[in-house]
Amino acid sequence: MQIQNISLVIVCWIAAIASISYASDSVITKYGPVKSVESRDESVEVFKGIPYAAPPVGELRWRPPQPPASWTEVRPCNEFGPRSLQKNRKLRAGKQSEDCLYLNVWKAREHTETKRPVMVWIHGGGFTQGSGHQPGYDGTQLAKRGVVLVTINYRLGALGFMTHPALSAESPHGSSGNYAILDQIAALEWVRENISNFGGDPDNVTIFGESAGGTSVYLLTATPFSKGLFHRAILESPWLDPVIFRDLRAENENGPPAEFDGEEQTRRVLGGEPEDALAKLRALPAEEILEKVKQRWPVATDGWVFPKDPHQIYSDGDQHDIPIIVGTNRDEGTMFAPRRAFGGTMETYEQAMVERYGEHGNTVAGFYAPESKDELWEVAVKHIGDTWFIQPSREFARAMGRQGTPVWMYHFSKPVWGWMGAAHAAEIGYVFGNLEEPKPGDVTLSNAFMDHWVQFAKTGDPNIARMTEWPAFTTQNDAHLVMDKTIKVETALRKAACDMLDSILEDRRTQAPLVAR
Repeated sequence: MQIQNISLVIVCWIAAIASISYASDSVITKYGPVKSVESRDESVEVFKGIPYAAPPVGELRWRPPQPPASWTEVRPCNEFGPRSLQKNRKLRAGKQSEDCLYLNVWKAREHTETKRPVMVWIHGGGFTQGSGHQPGYDGTQLAKRGVVLVTINYRLGALGFMTHPALSAESPHGSSGNYAILDQIAALEWVRENISNFGGDPDNVTIFGESAGGTSVYLLTATPFSKGLFHRAILESPWLDPVIFRDLRAENENGPPAEFDGEEQTRRVLGGEPEDALAKLRALPAEEILEKVKQRWPVATDGWVFPKDPHQIYSDGDQHDIPIIVGTNRDEGTMFAPRRAFGGTMETYEQAMVERYGEHGNTVAGFYAPESKDELWEVAVKHIGDTWFIQPSREFARAMGRQGTPVWMYHFSKPVWGWMGAAHAAEIGYVFGNLEEPKPGDVTLSNAFMDHWVQFAKTGDPNIARMTEWPAFTTQNDAHLVMDKTIKVETALRKAACDMLDSILEDRRTQAPLVAR
């Protein structure tokens, strides 16, 4: 009898421990335990503000991210971490700091033995603004569909991309810049090491992002440093204007060496360039750096993070071989085109095209062919959409396809924001299921986006039996899925413009070899 009582106590004790473990809202990570809070839906919990790297401050400013300090007490993750310092006035009211390397995790509360696919969102904002916890990026709806959703912050502006000969000299790799990309890689390493404890599958990770987040996905798919950290990728309106890519030490067709910018900005801040320039810069408050130096910096071909120009990596077929979705929006340019586009006259329009395209300027000017100055804004919208987004997305898709990688293209064309139409970033609310005031058909379109994205994360193929068949893109079929009230397949998106720009870019790349300064 006594043995039976002891056995009963042990059984009850084990059951109690299991119950506590199952009901617990805490998870063990490599660096310490974390505790969740409720999300917008009781079936999903969220862990806010988990540090994935040490604060990049003081001597760690402009250095690769380092591991965070460990902790022993349960860390309540009930508040998002600070966003990276930035000048966006709409966002500056919230908490921001140089100490910004935090991520957030949404997961279903229901326990399953099977690990769920993981989706990691990289926010946009031109590499100068934004954060991973903007309201539109709330991961509740995607987590309800069976994925573990992660969003991240990373260093922005000068803090994330500054290049300088002295920074390169102190690096054992002779490199500077691209700290933001290294942050993103560190976040993916955190996912690989920890996400299993959140119910996620570290061997099935999809990265996705919009605008500069899409650019980040493009870069992460190119750099050898991220190989094996993710297994599928989605690029929404990747910002791939060639002028944002520069060589660290050599002049190329896009401009002077990236290190030149650092020297120029240092002189601007310090009134010269003393021998201890880096020490002086690191001693300045980050807010002062933010105010005194430019915020938009190039992505540098540094010989380390990017052994070659990213375009060359894709051209040579050295990128990661993973399934891809890439797409654009119909009215990308409405967010960026100035009302007095190209200087406001037909003469200044032609001059602007010649200034950008040199000997090809008249060809480009003639292609868009406005009949009067009243059409210049519409031309600017089309030109920006073609050159920043559509042509480079097609070029990227073709490069992936050349190595046999499955690629699917989409084009979002539903008007969302009044005169801006199907504008840049307008699809995000549909992708995350976070529509503020849905109109008829919006919920259906949002469900289609989420279903395709989650299916792709689960299987590497976005197709679902009950939905419109989405053919993989090839150079021959040039096919894409139109995401609108009616979802349908079309071909040859902006083909004439893309063909023209392909020819010009190839000519400029072959005629402009690198020139070291």
